[in-house]
Amino acid sequence: MTDFRLLGPLEVVEDGDVVPVPVGKPRALLARLLLASGRTVSAETLIDSLWGEPPASSQKLLHVYVSQLRKALGRDTIETRPPGYRVRVEDGRLDLVRFETLTEAANETSDPERRSELLGEALSVWRGPALAEFRTEPFARPAARRLGELRLAGLEQRIDADLQLGRHDRLIAELEELVAEEPLRERPRRQLMLALYRSGRHADALAQYREARRLLVEELGIEPAPALQELERAILRRDAALDDPHGGATRRRGCVICAGAGLARLVAPLCGSERELLVVELPATTGELVARSEQLQQLREELTAEEVEVRVACFTSRTPEDDLVRLAAEQEAELLVAEGSPAEALERFAGCPCDVALAVGGRRFRPTGPVVVPFGGGREEWAALELAAWIARSHGLPLRLLGTEADESRRDASRMLAGASLALQRFAGVAAEPVIVSHAAAAIDSQGAALIVAAFPVVAASAPVLAVRAGLRPGGLAPDRTLTRFSWSLAP
Repeated sequence: MTDFRLLGPLEVVEDGDVVPVPVGKPRALLARLLLASGRTVSAETLIDSLWGEPPASSQKLLHVYVSQLRKALGRDTIETRPPGYRVRVEDGRLDLVRFETLTEAANETSDPERRSELLGEALSVWRGPALAEFRTEPFARPAARRLGELRLAGLEQRIDADLQLGRHDRLIAELEELVAEEPLRERPRRQLMLALYRSGRHADALAQYREARRLLVEELGIEPAPALQELERAILRRDAALDDPHGGATRRRGCVICAGAGLARLVAPLCGSERELLVVELPATTGELVARSEQLQQLREELTAEEVEVRVACFTSRTPEDDLVRLAAEQEAELLVAEGSPAEALERFAGCPCDVALAVGGRRFRPTGPVVVPFGGGREEWAALELAAWIARSHGLPLRLLGTEADESRRDASRMLAGASLALQRFAGVAAEPVIVSHAAAAIDSQGAALIVAAFPVVAASAPVLAVRAGLRPGGLAPDRTLTRFSWSLAP
């Protein structure tokens, strides 16, 4: 049997022996195929992943690299599957899949002991940073960021389970190391404060809060999130609930990050007493800081008067997508909304832990028509449907689901749309109007929409469009994702 290992230096192990893999582009090609976990990757995608700006001979070179891998690993290992290639991986023989399977199993159990065991086993498959040897390849940076975020999320969940089990003493050293590595990430800081408090080190717990606040203000220009502030207040008053392993680690819902003040009016109604709004401006030069900051402060005053809990931040950035992904992880965001071209920017947001919605085309949202969702029932489309439902409800707009008409090979989509509407009514309290349309893009654009919310890729339209990419933290509408603790669809 052949094992493939991505979570650390790339390795192929057959019957206990490491199989040599050709270095350079062939090795990178294997890593890119393994990231698809056995799914077919198109030749076009592979070429973009390996070169970014491909040479004229890229198709020929790709064939050469596939041949080299087949020679090293066996002809049947790399399969040709139109429109590209896939790695043949037996069940349970790829460490990434084993990690994801174990973390999913942990999320499905309510027993903290079992959850800690499953997450510990999942984390044990990591042998070091993933894809570090491919850092110069175009595909590696967002993929490594995604994998790194998966590992951190799993580690934080395991620590939560251990806190529930009363293991605070043994967690302190591990959490101190994690906080040193991720000083702006608030969840490990909260966990460390709680572990210190339960160990009788109240002053040290408060010192951790002061250090977190100093770093957040100096680095990002924002105060700590409400959950961290509430924990500090609870420690100051010696709240008895902090000593309860099942009650001390509770937290508010994650925030919504809005990149750009122009989108704040669209997403502000999604936020309330259980979720805050974080509006961020990322100018390219320091000369823009003052004007952008003044605009944000004015917006903050307006939204605060409307009883929206809001924080604002403004800092320069040469790599805004990277900074937004980092901010989403540190602030435990549930949604990131930004402007951009989905073809380019969605790839850069690949490592984002939360759902990402990109406003496409620069058209401003006006609540004068329905929120429209082209829906085919695909796994990636549930995140778009979930977001559309909450936007429609918060703005008091009708929600319209578009499905395809019948053809010679299949029935129309009305039954699928009815099932989606039932899920929406249960989890979001919103009923959706089903509409059967043709496949033509004009049918979508003819709905008079105030907003079109669609999974990537999206079609051009005269209405504002939000292109949605599901994040690493699952939503709660899809049948196999129901009642996950990360889902923001479970908000009251």
